[in-house]
Amino acid sequence: MRRSIQKIILFFTMAVGLAACTAHPSIIEHIPPQKFSEETLLSGTVILDRPVLEKDLPDIDILAINQDLRLLLESVTGATKTARLDALLKRLQDRNFSLLYDADATLSASKVFVEQRGNCMAFSTLMVAMARELGINAQFNEVLVPTSWHLENQQTFVYQHINVIADLGIEQRTLDFNFVNYSPIYRQITLKDSDAFARFYSNLSMDFLSDQKYSDAFLYIRKALALSPQSADLWNNLGAIYRAAGHLDHAASAYRASLVIDSTNTMALSNLERILTKQGDWQSTNIISEHLQRYREQNPYYWYGNALAAYKQGHYELATDDIKAAISLEKNDPRFHFLLGLLRFKSGNYGYRGHFQQALTLSAADGDQGRYRQKLEILGLDDIRPSSRHKATDFWYRRNLWWWLNR
Repeated sequence: MRRSIQKIILFFTMAVGLAACTAHPSIIEHIPPQKFSEETLLSGTVILDRPVLEKDLPDIDILAINQDLRLLLESVTGATKTARLDALLKRLQDRNFSLLYDADATLSASKVFVEQRGNCMAFSTLMVAMARELGINAQFNEVLVPTSWHLENQQTFVYQHINVIADLGIEQRTLDFNFVNYSPIYRQITLKDSDAFARFYSNLSMDFLSDQKYSDAFLYIRKALALSPQSADLWNNLGAIYRAAGHLDHAASAYRASLVIDSTNTMALSNLERILTKQGDWQSTNIISEHLQRYREQNPYYWYGNALAAYKQGHYELATDDIKAAISLEKNDPRFHFLLGLLRFKSGNYGYRGHFQQALTLSAADGDQGRYRQKLEILGLDDIRPSSRHKATDFWYRRNLWWWLNR
């Protein structure tokens, strides 16, 4: 999925927040001072050839309800919030309404309804708009999924995921475009509308940047920063735009501004490291590299990624050491235990059963146990059962949101 999950860059990025838990001295005092002020960076003069004006910034009515959507919602009735949400979903099902997943389509609610396509941000705008129109308190929800990397044009993309939390009073429901990359064990943050809208504009900014439309990319990230000025990730994206446009000192200043907000932001650190390497500042580069390595080693998904890579190359012993390191940092991710079981199974170590059992037990909590059972059947191990009896969470979305998935 290329641009659906809210995105930042390493050379712009969208960072995932599993950074260091252990305190280290701030990196700020060890990197070069900021050459350009935040005011200068936000003016965009070197890109636009003049300072940006308020009237230049985009203004999208993200949650607008068009006439066709309003007519649909007027047909939805129910005495309670739960009844109205259930009625809405049934109404959409009766219309055979579905969304085509389009990673590049960050669309407003009305456009999603008309075009019937979108990414996770677009899906969330539609769900929030419809729910609120029915008197249901729905909020954008950022899911800090494990880091996923995508390299494009020498720039590294990292993704986050957006879904919706509907508060029905007696319960909360999670509404998601695609649960393949979602698990309730991931840390989640309910967003204010301003922060969610900032991510919306940031997505569009990064799309313009991918097309080398630097002026448009700047205006959209500038709008995002107006909505959420204390977002380290957005400053990081601003740096990406400056860097792509060839203004390395401006880019370095934007990355530094990001690090002033969050000194553990590994995306901004990585981007700044590349800039300083290109400029020949080896002393600062070495210091940043040391910090980056420490932060990565405290991230279980860094070790998980290493373990997967080693497993695919047949280096089972190395992969086993790395996945054990991941489990020591995060014990509740079933993928870690399943991979360790697989490594021991492939190595002829009979201790694999306990790890597969643990994976089944943990996956019961996120409704994904069936997928692990299928994998075990392929291995001829369908007799393995969870290590203890756990009642799986009754995930409403698995019963009622199937029709949004285009398989």
